Amino acid sequence: MVYQTRYSHYSPSIRARADKFHQLPLIPIVAGLVGVAVPGIVTGPILAALGFGAAGPIAGTAAAAAQAAMGNAVAGSAFAIAQSAAMGGSGAAIVNGVVQGVGVLLTGVGGAECLISGCGEDKKRR
Repeated sequence: MVYQTRYSHYSPSIRARADKFHQLPLIPIVAGLVGVAVPGIVTGPILAALGFGAAGPIAGTAAAAAQAAMGNAVAGSAFAIAQSAAMGGSGAAIVNGVVQGVGVLLTGVGGAECLISGCGEDKKRR
């Protein structure tokens, strides 16, 4: 007995690509779990890429341009929190918490997609 899938009426090459597409929900699940487990792996490179360094904004970066445009950073602003996080201060807890929240959201969305689409099921049952 051959089981019908939602792509049964398409050509074999399109069915093969569609079956590969169903593995994509695993990407947000894994990324979300990494963000929840070790948020520093995510926040460190992003803060560095924006120009927030351990000694202050790095010259010639977006962070330096933002500080030059605004002057003194107001305590509690997004700029101050990001700089505090890069320096290992209390802003790290806030930034890491945001990354962990996004990680939970990604994991939930990817998990829901897996449940809906049948991710991980054997598509070639006969």
